[in-house]
Amino acid sequence: MPKVDKGHFEEKANKIVDAAIRVCKTKPAYAVTLRDVVKESGVSQGGMYCYFSSIDEIFAEILNRAYSEFQLGDAIDEVFQSNKPLHEVIIDAFALLGQLADGMVAQYGKLLYEISDIYANEPERVVKIIDRIRVTNDTNAVVGRIMTLIEANIASGTFNPMMPKEHILLLIGVMIQGITKTVTFSQNAEMLKAQTGVTEEYTTAQGMMKVLAQTILRLIETDNSEEK
Repeated sequence: MPKVDKGHFEEKANKIVDAAIRVCKTKPAYAVTLRDVVKESGVSQGGMYCYFSSIDEIFAEILNRAYSEFQLGDAIDEVFQSNKPLHEVIIDAFALLGQLADGMVAQYGKLLYEISDIYANEPERVVKIIDRIRVTNDTNAVVGRIMTLIEANIASGTFNPMMPKEHILLLIGVMIQGITKTVTFSQNAEMLKAQTGVTEEYTTAQGMMKVLAQTILRLIETDNSEEK
């Protein structure tokens, strides 16, 4: 068999990933099969196996593409190493997280959420993609640094939370997931806007993340001086 040029191989693999994304716009990701992608891409079944042996490998490449397109670079350090007051740093960090979520949703719609949901509910399939994820998801990096910053300042006494630290961190994690889901399924955001009367800004992930940051700050900046 003649040796395939690396550039040609990558171009063909990218076209297959493009085809998979198109398929995922017509049916839920959990229902997409390798046969669907074969049909959409025009590649033969045998030819497909030269590039991907399963739908999980294709999903891994979709994640790699998305994560590489939405890298924050120095923006993360700029936020966390800022000379701004601590509460402003935290608000900026949550806003950065929301900005990232808004960008991914605008580009990929519900696809990334659906893929993540597949592996959350079928952990045995994670082993099929773990070694193929080559790009870091900056969402995890920002969330990790937010958690570390808050935890460190609770430990130092800078923050005096009104509930156990573990409950604060749990609330952050749950609310971040909830916001991401809300903006991913846009009808939820529209319903929220109608029910609450919030402005358009607060139906975005960035707007919601700012509200979350302000809420968390109210929970951890409690001044107990009145009790003394």
